[in-house]
Amino acid sequence: MKALIIIFSAIITVNVICQDDTEPKFEMKTYYFVFLNAVPNRPDLDSARAMEIQAGHMANMNEMFKAGKLRLAGPFMDGGEMRGIWILDVATEEEAKELCSKDPAVINGRLIPVIKKWYGPAGLKIEPKQ
Repeated sequence: MKALIIIFSAIITVNVICQDDTEPKFEMKTYYFVFLNAVPNRPDLDSARAMEIQAGHMANMNEMFKAGKLRLAGPFMDGGEMRGIWILDVATEEEAKELCSKDPAVINGRLIPVIKKWYGPAGLKIEPKQ
């Protein structure tokens, strides 16, 4: 029993000595929030065309995610003017605008991107479930 107490005490002592006393470093960087707003008075589309545009929109987001440029995306659930959001990890606002201009929902007049520069935690990354 004494041996177990001595071993346990030694393990605790080693763990205390080996702990890093430095505080974790919190770094910040610039991202671009893109609010994807509904186009006012947009025309109704037949369901096949709407599904085609939505499929292209989803494929575009998937490509941006694979390229490391899209960190987070998703729709707002209240059906209001703001339909969704992207958080882009790109170097400039011009690059953010270029990515937005290539999205099928933007090209087809379904969404209007509103870009806001944002300063947030470096390393922001959301991993999709496999």
